[in-house]
Amino acid sequence: MRRRRTCTLVLAALMLPLGALSQQEPAPYVRWAELETSDVTAFQAAGRANIAASIAAEPGLIALYSAVEKINPARMRVLEIYASRDAYQVHVHSTHFQRFVRETQGLLRNRAVFDMTPILLGAKPNGPAATAVTHVRVAEIEIQPAQLDAYKAAVSEEIGDSIRLEPGVLAIYCMALKERPTHLRFFEVYADENAYRSHIETPHFKKYVDTTKTMILDRRLFDMDAPILAARSR
Repeated sequence: MRRRRTCTLVLAALMLPLGALSQQEPAPYVRWAELETSDVTAFQAAGRANIAASIAAEPGLIALYSAVEKINPARMRVLEIYASRDAYQVHVHSTHFQRFVRETQGLLRNRAVFDMTPILLGAKPNGPAATAVTHVRVAEIEIQPAQLDAYKAAVSEEIGDSIRLEPGVLAIYCMALKERPTHLRFFEVYADENAYRSHIETPHFKKYVDTTKTMILDRRLFDMDAPILAARSR
């Protein structure tokens, strides 16, 4: 049976380009999870309830996103952005998160969670309406160590141009595994698939591809489905 495509957007996306943060404002605390579940429907139902409660009750939670791989719906990615590590601790000790843990016990086959170093977290000031259909993509990229700074500069320029110039690019979050800084993760949100197709034909994206093609050791791209996107306006 064909799985019904679902899309839930709890709140609008946010604008969080780290380069624009003041020197006094600390960088957000970012977590990335790669999960595999035995029951996608049950796990996502519990996840939606937890995400909605978290956004409503936790001022320190900036964004909480999840989506499943289109070709393997049992595998999902979760991106969490908090104002600080203390805000994350508030989240994990909350009643709604503890309820989520109880409800999903036994549903996870595999779980890998990483502390992340933000490179650039960029998004539109006002995201799509709650009923909008979004197109989500995830990328896992490994960079040559000697080229890491040059890659960060190139990708930061590309993300900034994409957010500023393309109406259909809603968010591009780029971050590195804290323990493996050459291993990057991207969570990208587009208004629809056509917006993504237009994005990869833009001059700034082609410039990024040409500039970084010798810097990348490995690249894995994932078309995602059933996104659950929640963020606090700033």
